[in-house]
Amino acid sequence: MALRTLHLPSKLARPNSHSFSPSSSPPHQPKLPPGPGPQQQTRVATATKQQQQQLCKRSTPLLKVKCRANLHDCMDDEIVDTPKDQTTEIPIVAYPSVVFPGATLQLQAFEFRHRIMMHTLLQQGLRFGVLCSAGKTGTGRMADVGCVVHVVECERLTDDRFFLTCVGKDRFRVIDIVRTKPYVVARIQVLLSDRHHSVPLPQGDLGSLMQQVEQQVKNVAMLSEKLNRKPLPYRQGDQLHRLHTAASLSFLVARLFIDDRLEQQTLLQMDDTGQRLVREGMYLERRSKYLAAIAAIKDAFQHLSCNEM
Repeated sequence: MALRTLHLPSKLARPNSHSFSPSSSPPHQPKLPPGPGPQQQTRVATATKQQQQQLCKRSTPLLKVKCRANLHDCMDDEIVDTPKDQTTEIPIVAYPSVVFPGATLQLQAFEFRHRIMMHTLLQQGLRFGVLCSAGKTGTGRMADVGCVVHVVECERLTDDRFFLTCVGKDRFRVIDIVRTKPYVVARIQVLLSDRHHSVPLPQGDLGSLMQQVEQQVKNVAMLSEKLNRKPLPYRQGDQLHRLHTAASLSFLVARLFIDDRLEQQTLLQMDDTGQRLVREGMYLERRSKYLAAIAAIKDAFQHLSCNEM
């Protein structure tokens, strides 16, 4: 596996000493040639006027063409008409778990291809895309929708490995794969806006949906504690619906309280916040009923044991 989850000791969890700016060296300032003499000023003015007229004729189509080159050896010439059509190219990393916006991810980059990628990112901008892949090692088929992560801490060791702390930002959809060597680079469309109420919601507005989902989280947390299962990151008295927007709450619930990876990927791919909350509420309701049944069976066996004694 190229990147694996890393639990850093406290002495290693410190900000990186590298500068994250594109370049720390002063900009190159070339010497300008001497200005034209008095006899050349008339010809220069005439030529400048003719060039301006030619540029005015070409200005309209040029404004619609967006060209860019980056350090991943990719060049884009694309027509940009609406924000929906805007694409960009970023490195892609396969990971065995689903990463959501707002999630914190600690990784160790040790493979040669990802060390090359990190050297490039240190010069250009510390962001890359993470896609969930099938298999426990993250080597299976990758999903089409993932999450862009930004590196907030980066420590380079003497053996050229990197310890990374990343935060999930925006969802994205893969348009196509640009290249695979030395690391994967894909053309993606960033899914910036989360649609609300694309279809009528039978359970009510987003506010009531958030409260219903939080109540289901409380039920699952209470039953898990009763059964001595893995404690959930939720304390009684927390008011998640007051601390989060509808979108951030839906991503938080999907990340912390949904165990099924396929269900998590489905939730990440949903564009409608309301429908995502509805699906999470249904999942948590089924989960609470399952835990309640186990708790009832456990209580029944304990009652029988007490009677036999």
